[in-house]
Amino acid sequence: MEKVLVIPKKVIEDFVDKRSGVFPVELNLLRDSIRNFGFFIDRNVAEFDETNRQVIPYVLMSQDGKFLLLKRTNRQQEKRLHGKLSIGVGGHITTQDGDTPWEAFLNGMEREIREEVNVEVNGMSYLGLLNDLSSPVSRVHVGIVYLAEVKFHGLNEPDMFEWWLKNVEEIEEREEELEGWSKLALDFLKRLTRN
Repeated sequence: MEKVLVIPKKVIEDFVDKRSGVFPVELNLLRDSIRNFGFFIDRNVAEFDETNRQVIPYVLMSQDGKFLLLKRTNRQQEKRLHGKLSIGVGGHITTQDGDTPWEAFLNGMEREIREEVNVEVNGMSYLGLLNDLSSPVSRVHVGIVYLAEVKFHGLNEPDMFEWWLKNVEEIEEREEELEGWSKLALDFLKRLTRN
């Protein structure tokens, strides 16, 4: 049975209270919390346990001021996301990714990028903690958002996504098609790019 990285909901609430959005929590505080409180449990338990949050790296990809926009196809495992647009790449962190929770997170983030997209990563910066309380699915996950400056060469799973490189304004025009996390990340990007 696959075991995934989780952190107690209480730890996340201490950072963001009971609010949704992307919050600029200091990376060292987040890292220490994952090191001290992160642990692995069976994924089928984690998916329905709202006392814990599955820790998900959520990496936005930028090339020359444009962002990678993905549309999930019907071949994706998660049926609830079919046809939705996403501006983030990421997924679950498992025990195969590393011996400690933080090591597993870093290795798992690299693995997820390699699995989904063919890119040269020229730089990576941490943006914040993504918390979304809008649905039962989002309430059992928490995102750690990074921005990767990349040279994009294509998808490694071309049957799973359609893709485009778009600027923030172009993505905004399709905001209604975005999945929940991408809407929150787009709001954050709008604040970043317009200040």
